Amino acid sequence: MNVFGFTLLRNGIKYDYSFRECLGSLKPICKSIYVAVGKSEDGTEEAVKELEKIVIIDTVWNEELREGALILSQQTNIALEALRADYKDEPESWGIYLQCDEVLHEEDYDLILEDLRKAEDSGCDSMTFRYLHFWMDHHHVAINKKWYPQEIRAVKLNSRNESWGDAQGFRNGEKVYHSEARVYHYGHVREENKYKKKKADIMLLYHQDDKLAKYKRREKRYDNATETLLYFGKHPEIMKERIMRFQDPWTLSAVAKVHIVGEEKNFDPEFINRINSDEIVWCRSIKEVPKSERQKTVILEPKLMDKLIHRSDVPVRMKSKIARDWSPEFLLTMKLSERLIGLKG
Repeated sequence: MNVFGFTLLRNGIKYDYSFRECLGSLKPICKSIYVAVGKSEDGTEEAVKELEKIVIIDTVWNEELREGALILSQQTNIALEALRADYKDEPESWGIYLQCDEVLHEEDYDLILEDLRKAEDSGCDSMTFRYLHFWMDHHHVAINKKWYPQEIRAVKLNSRNESWGDAQGFRNGEKVYHSEARVYHYGHVREENKYKKKKADIMLLYHQDDKLAKYKRREKRYDNATETLLYFGKHPEIMKERIMRFQDPWTLSAVAKVHIVGEEKNFDPEFINRINSDEIVWCRSIKEVPKSERQKTVILEPKLMDKLIHRSDVPVRMKSKIARDWSPEFLLTMKLSERLIGLKG
């Protein structure tokens, strides 16, 4: 199977995009990565040229494609069509698309390749990935309805799939395969001044001047209403230097003991070994947990009284209507994070 990457980028340094981490996360599983690089003012073109496996398509953004940020899908399609021109006639060729503030986790590489094979064999021409949207730091994940829980991030090159709108996803595909592979979205975790500049300038891509004030107020309301959960699971290793630069912790210190009400057999032993606790006690019921420890206990499938007495704010899925239940291991990760228990780094 031929796997390639493609994306768009402009002024990646000016706006503090994690583009090096994004492209670096694609490199291990992609033969090459096609990047539509818009004419920039900050040295982005030179920075991208220094990276491996990159095919650069030089572009100039059409500022008239302003309403609805159509310029973003147009630039995405430039990269996709350049990739297709070179490889669409080769059988079993796929393109993985990431925006330059999105990163793949190295633990998912085998899963991605396995799922692309399953998608190919089952006649699918696109594949969705799960999403973690980080909000304002690297340890809060947004979950309310505004945030998409999954999105198409791989398309077969000889399909009719195309990017559309503001390049959130793809359309015109015939059959979609749903993968458990994750995209780590860091678009809202940047250097403060560059983030404010990016927020202001991105609004110019969506709305005409006479509508800007209205939509800026709406965006502020949406931001203030963002619901988040703590996340102390693992980040992609390629993000470590950046996370440390933001002075966010890479891992939490180990706790002495954690009680988990649930079935140990439902989890991979390797995952259990990564729970950062000196001792893990598995219980069938909260009644088996000493009373002094019950408020810190993780209950995987709480009954009604458990929900009332031992409250947890972690739902089984994001709040979008199209969200699927989280996997058991991700749900446990989030419930552990709520108790300030992380995974070993």
